[in-house]
Amino acid sequence: MARRALMLKKQAQAAAARRKRRRVRQTLDRLIVIVTTQGGNPRNTSGWTATLTGGPSPVTAEFDDFGVVRFPTISTLTEIEYLLRVRDANNNTVANRTIPANREYFIVRI
Repeated sequence: MARRALMLKKQAQAAAARRKRRRVRQTLDRLIVIVTTQGGNPRNTSGWTATLTGGPSPVTAEFDDFGVVRFPTISTLTEIEYLLRVRDANNNTVANRTIPANREYFIVRI
């Protein structure tokens, strides 16, 4: 009888410990821009750059080969609206977009 009471007490404590868990919403810590095709496939963006203006000074970062660029100095959620300029390897402007405030990432379909 005492063994059963002890087991029930342990189960109650374990259930109480499980109830205290909260789901933590993970966010991206820096602004991410993804360039895709119209069909949603990643673009080959080797040599491409992206420039953000709208803050105190323009910020430029390079894309990886899979269409992703991370701006290391722009923390999220963004507080202001940015103008994004995407340039290809030949320095031709491929896209101009406005990124609204309160964003963690932005997708550009070209």
